[in-house]
Amino acid sequence: MENRFLLDLKVTQQLKLTTAVRLGLELLQLPLPELENALKREIEENPLIELEEEKETSPFAEPELPREDFSFVFEGGNLFVAEESEPLPLPYRESVGELLKRQAQVEFEGKELQLALYLIENLDENGFFREPLGEVASRFSLSETEAEGVRQRLLRFTPVGCGAKSFEESFKVQLEELSAPPSFVRAVEFLPLLSRGRDKFLKESGLSREEFEEFLSLLRRLDPAPGRDLGAVVPVKPDLKVWLEGEEVKVEAPQVELFNFKVNSKYLRLVKEEEARRFVREKYQRALFLKRALEQRRETLLKVGRAVFERQKEFLKSGKGLKPLTYSQVASKVGVHESTVSRAVKDKFVETPFGVFPLKLFFPKGVDGASADSVKELIREIVESEDKRKPLSDSKIAEILRERGIKLARRTVAKYREEMGIPSAFKRRV
Repeated sequence: MENRFLLDLKVTQQLKLTTAVRLGLELLQLPLPELENALKREIEENPLIELEEEKETSPFAEPELPREDFSFVFEGGNLFVAEESEPLPLPYRESVGELLKRQAQVEFEGKELQLALYLIENLDENGFFREPLGEVASRFSLSETEAEGVRQRLLRFTPVGCGAKSFEESFKVQLEELSAPPSFVRAVEFLPLLSRGRDKFLKESGLSREEFEEFLSLLRRLDPAPGRDLGAVVPVKPDLKVWLEGEEVKVEAPQVELFNFKVNSKYLRLVKEEEARRFVREKYQRALFLKRALEQRRETLLKVGRAVFERQKEFLKSGKGLKPLTYSQVASKVGVHESTVSRAVKDKFVETPFGVFPLKLFFPKGVDGASADSVKELIREIVESEDKRKPLSDSKIAEILRERGIKLARRTVAKYREEMGIPSAFKRRV
């Protein structure tokens, strides 16, 4: 009998842990505006919690308990312990078009920046770019391949999918950003077949019936017009604030200050039946999970933000100089799974000394593992160490870079050299 009791207790604890983890993951991936809405829904659905809209009190007020014994509910003491909190930042207002341009100014420079700004300014009503890219590239003295590279990077900006040539391309990029399986990304090509029936679509796409349901679920999360209302002003609340004090990276994540939570003691007095008591216990545990999930969300954001900007410290000094960074690198440093970093970064904004940016912007893929800025610095170092009597040609510099694991075309070396104001080999000869 005793062993049976212990087994039941163990199963119950596992069930609670699963609920807490699930709630934590859900809240982690929400940006501040959506988090506030989610908290409102949680509070509305939990009759055990009442709201106190008192500005001068802590957002987590201690529960006021009646004299009756309600120990059957409170297993862990007070529901919410009073604590100091940072107020939420005021919404930062910017149009979608301005947001895209701000990201471009960090990501590009020189002719690539001019092209990127042109692409953004000429998106259609859905956020797609319909002009022949080759003709546009020639206006900025870029090859069509170089221009396509700019457009491909623009596709990953926030909102994801802006600059696509079609709905199909936009959907593919958005699915990739959601870490969808490659088979789901390929299946987008067969979407027109759905008008002829699900079986035809499944046959051509290769998806199973089970995968089809998951595929549809992901499709509902996509935006068919990511650049709609480019001129519309949207409020953005930064989830993080980061700056430098000397050489030390400082990161803040504001506490979510929505309402003061308080146990509804009047509701507790009505609890008499055992079934009602079980219901109250469930709601109380849900409230505890909510508090812990909020604390975990803030802690994870702080760790991820600190790891990101330890890497991107140069940006905090000059507003430029982003280094290549991946989710897996941050995950390894923070000690969490890569998917946790992905959730922490998704749809989040960070306030920096140079403005408010999507947190995802600080994960540049770079050129063969190196950012454009770091490649330029390598070119500068190579030129500075060359024999001035026999300066290196662009082709020779490209060869040296390849030996260091960076594959770069001669014309790209020439472009970077010109953007840095470094003369040609002929003009550098002494």
